[in-house]
Amino acid sequence: MSLGVVDVGTTNIKLIIYDNELNQGYSETINVPMLFPGNYYVEQDANALRSAFRHLVNTARDKGVKYLGISTYRASIIAWDKSGNPLINIITWLDRRGLEVVNGFPCSLMRRLPLLSSILIPTSPVTQILWLLRHRQDLIERVRKGEAFIGTLSSYLAYLVSNRYVNDAGNEALTGLWHPGNLRRIDLVYDVLKIPREVGPEVVDNVHEFGEANGMMIGVLIADQQAAMVGEGCLSVGCGKITNGTGSFVDAVIDRFRLAGDGLLPLLILKYGGDVFYGVEGFLPATGSVIDWLVKLGLLGSPQELDGLTGVDTHGIIIVPALAGINVPPRPCARGLIDGLTLGITRETFVRAVIEGIVQLIGIIFDRIRDYSRVDVVRVDGGLSRSILFLRLLATALDTTIERQRDTETTARGVAALLKVFRGDWSLNDIVKGVHVNVELRIKPGEERLSLNKDAVRRIVEGMKCRA
Repeated sequence: MSLGVVDVGTTNIKLIIYDNELNQGYSETINVPMLFPGNYYVEQDANALRSAFRHLVNTARDKGVKYLGISTYRASIIAWDKSGNPLINIITWLDRRGLEVVNGFPCSLMRRLPLLSSILIPTSPVTQILWLLRHRQDLIERVRKGEAFIGTLSSYLAYLVSNRYVNDAGNEALTGLWHPGNLRRIDLVYDVLKIPREVGPEVVDNVHEFGEANGMMIGVLIADQQAAMVGEGCLSVGCGKITNGTGSFVDAVIDRFRLAGDGLLPLLILKYGGDVFYGVEGFLPATGSVIDWLVKLGLLGSPQELDGLTGVDTHGIIIVPALAGINVPPRPCARGLIDGLTLGITRETFVRAVIEGIVQLIGIIFDRIRDYSRVDVVRVDGGLSRSILFLRLLATALDTTIERQRDTETTARGVAALLKVFRGDWSLNDIVKGVHVNVELRIKPGEERLSLNKDAVRRIVEGMKCRA
């Protein structure tokens, strides 16, 4: 009996169908492009996304899927009516309109209530909701009257398949409205920020009977990075994972819930029954998109050409490719920087310097995460992880062994593994032991030398400020 996974990414929605041994069978991808309606605004067409999602759900049914799971990108807000019609486009996790809210918030209040300073960051859903409070009072009134809902993308998709206003614990924990430690609503945030209590779906486990759609049982809802942690078998202290897609998400397991700062996020990885797994995360918004930018400029023919740059010297050029800001340390207004251009710089040295800049920015995040937890091994996935050169440079930057699985679609694989728990084939302990993990590549630090010094990149980043 087949297992189906719909993985909603920032630009693509995928359907992957697995057999009982988690071998991939059918797969289909639909592109849903992002929209840029204003400075710092990054949205996604909600109607286009809904159409693509429904098409893939119907395809799963036609292919004989009986159990379906869903993973979504996170920290994104949408409003919809009782019929499931979107009322606004999706405000994505790349959107920075929250800066308008954060920059205008009283510093005195932030000092008196330190919790707010860790929640009110420009990309947080609670900040996006505050933006709606200021600019779309019509929506807020409809929510108060029970005519509409506001929630994350995950809760919207759950509504489409179940007609219930629910969300999974991991996604809701990232809203800033629900505490991942005590698993309750944060009354202080609602009261101080005057957010209507109607904004708050029922919170359920990641493995849960969400309902039936087109004859298929919906058994899993989980955020993409948390699903990748499950797919990588990273549920015990000592394991870290980096997903290198549009951006790079650096995660590690910690022993208990702890608030993090300096751009790091506390993470609820998975909740099932009485078991709750926690982690800490930092992310770099642009990595794969930087490679796309290099291709667009004609400096790189395709991402596959990266491995041809093995052993290339950068001749002292420093490139900090912060093309969409930096989150660790928090520098949301950061822009890319080039230093040391000379007549000796070639296309190859320039591209190699960009890649070294990316891995050192990831290394800065990883060093900060190691303040919270031991990390013995890092498992990698995502499109950029197909490059051997990139992984060798990354292992050197992190000074840690890197592993890559045979199946690099670890987000979908994590959802499929949880569907087997839902169906009763496996126990949660089987997942913790990693029965579904199949490592094919192991890279040790030092297999490729880095020319760019991490401390030099760190000093540059720490000196970056928003321009007036």
